Order: sequence, then structure tokens, then C-alpha cells
Amino acid sequence: MTAVPASTSPARGGEALHEFAFAGAPQRRLSTVFRPAQGVPRAALLLCPPFFHEHFLSYRLLSLVAARLAERGIASLRFDYFGSGDSWGEESAFTLAGAVADAEVALAELARRAPALPCSVLGARAGGWIAARLARCHRLPLWLWQPLPRGQVWLDELIAMDRRERASRQRYPFLGAQPWPSDPERLLAAYCPPALRAELAAQDLEALLESAVEPVHVVDDERAAPLARATTWHALPAAAAAWHERIDLRATFITPPVAACIEALARLAPGAEAA
Repeated sequence: MTAVPASTSPARGGEALHEFAFAGAPQRRLSTVFRPAQGVPRAALLLCPPFFHEHFLSYRLLSLVAARLAERGIASLRFDYFGSGDSWGEESAFTLAGAVADAEVALAELARRAPALPCSVLGARAGGWIAARLARCHRLPLWLWQPLPRGQVWLDELIAMDRRERASRQRYPFLGAQPWPSDPERLLAAYCPPALRAELAAQDLEALLESAVEPVHVVDDERAAPLARATTWHALPAAAAAWHERIDLRATFITPPVAACIEALARLAPGAEAA
């Protein structure tokens, strides 16, 4: 694996805020954003993003989470799966198996940038399926942000949201009596052919966690049922948990309840006792 430096953000207090680079094989470049820990580093975290429209909706949220953790001595690496975001590849190249392989590359890149630091992995929404596999393989502590227990349930929600959007006169002001026609290859404008839908429907987070040996820390909607395998569970108010329920971008900021969840995760990270 090789990394190609891209750019470094302006420094504040003598420290770079974050560093952009492409990592991975020449034919499969992944966009990564490394956020160094401020002060004495004590741990490192890999953030696995959600899929499809939730990926770009989560971008600012995960950036703010990484910033808060950096202030508490936790370095982090965010990345885009191949075929999504700023990574190389056509959107048709995205697969679950490919996303797991991309997370392996990103984890190696994090270890290169933050050597000797104990690592954890965080998965947001569908990214939890990727993070759970990585945590199980490498025996890493797992953090889950609004995880999706059943793939079929999430897929049904996406299909229903897609149907509502195609019938929206706000989205299509000159829509006739019939909704905008569906596309079997797409959901909410994201490329999602039948084969990928079948993969999504088969995902079962509880089954993935059955063999987990490290702690599983969960941040979730206060209305959600806690995962049976969760070591700790931290509630988000419904208003703070609703960012994924629309496809339009909205302002994202860290409210006190969200900050409390981030602070709780920081205390649970390796090395907290020495901080």
C-alpha cells in the first residue's frame, strides 16, 4: 500500500488541523483525512462512513466528532469507500466486500500515521457493518454510531423514502398525476442495483457481533432498542439523531447532548486512564 500526500489544512497553535491524502493501490486510490491528536496522543480511531446519501449527510458530523476527539488526545482517520466521495472509481464499483477491503487499507494507513497507538474503529449507520467485521478480524474495540441492526429494514426504509421523493411536488414541481418513474438500478439517486440490494438485505449486525470479544460502545437514537451485545449505550435526542431522515443537506453542529456522547466515547478509548 502506498499513500500519496494531497494537502494539509492550515495550522492552529502550531498543529495541523487535518491532513488529506490518497491511500491504497494505484488502481484503487482512497481519499483519506487524518486528524492528529492535540497534545499527547493516547489512542487512534478509524471512522467508517455510512453508504449512499447518508455518506454525504454525515460528512460534517463525523468531521466534528473527529475534531472533538482530537482535543482529547485521540487521532483519527476518515476515508471514502472506492467509488464514493473523493475516492477513485465509478459508483458502480461499490460493493460490501470492496468496502471491507477499503477499511483494511484505511486501518493500515491509520497505523502508519499514528504508530504504536491503540486503535478502535467506529462505524456510522451502515458503516457499522464494515466496522464490525474489521473489529472482529483485528480484535479492536468497536464504536457504533446509530447502527443498523437489520439490513432488510434499512433497505425497506430507503425504498419507501425513494417512493416519497419521486412523488414529491416540491422535488418535481411539474409532476403529473403519476410519480417520477423508479429506476431499478438506483435508490435516492445512488447506484444500488438488485445484486447490491440483496447484499444489503442480508446484513445482520447482531450476528456480526456474536463473536465480538472486545467492547462494543453504541451511540444511538433514544427511541431505538439497545443492541443486545452493547457494552455501553449512549442516547441521542431524537432531534440530533434525525440527520439521515431526509436527503437534503442541513446545517450540522454539536449540541450539548451530542457532545456528551462524544465525551463518553473519549473516556472509553484506550489510554483514558493516563490522560
